[in-house]
Amino acid sequence: MTRRLVTVLAVVAVAALGYQLLGARDEQFDTTDADDERGYYVIDATLTEMGADGRPRTVLRAARAEQQVADQSVLLTDLTVDYNTAEAGTWTLTADRGRLLSNATTLRLSGDVVIRGEEARGTAVIRTDELAYDSTTSVVQTAEPVTLQFGQHRLEGRGLRAALKEGTLKLESNVHGRFTP
Repeated sequence: MTRRLVTVLAVVAVAALGYQLLGARDEQFDTTDADDERGYYVIDATLTEMGADGRPRTVLRAARAEQQVADQSVLLTDLTVDYNTAEAGTWTLTADRGRLLSNATTLRLSGDVVIRGEEARGTAVIRTDELAYDSTTSVVQTAEPVTLQFGQHRLEGRGLRAALKEGTLKLESNVHGRFTP
């Protein structure tokens, strides 16, 4: 009974921290360090959001997570986000930096942003410099230049909107491609 109580309390604590980090919305995109008083500081941080089926839905890993007290944002470095869906397989997002504001459901990524989608039809790889990930809708988007590699096929464009759960992707403008047989 004690073991169950400790397990339940641990799950509630992790869920509360995950909600605080992945839970709110703001349109600010600054990923630079502020000269603020710092709150918590975590090395090799892992946050896991569980799906309705009890399995991990989203797992965020960062080499460093640092809370900024002034605006309650969290600066992340060298981060990876794994998003699991039965419909479109597993998607992995990596970036050099990220910023998560205390009232945001959107994680802002910058610096060598790469998204890899693994599914039965092949692996899609998306590259860009900046990207926003909305954890409530599982949508990633950017207005920056984007490169999409799917096997031997390559598309380039400006702007992207991808619904990870559904496995759909839309390049916004200036789309150029090369399809190698």
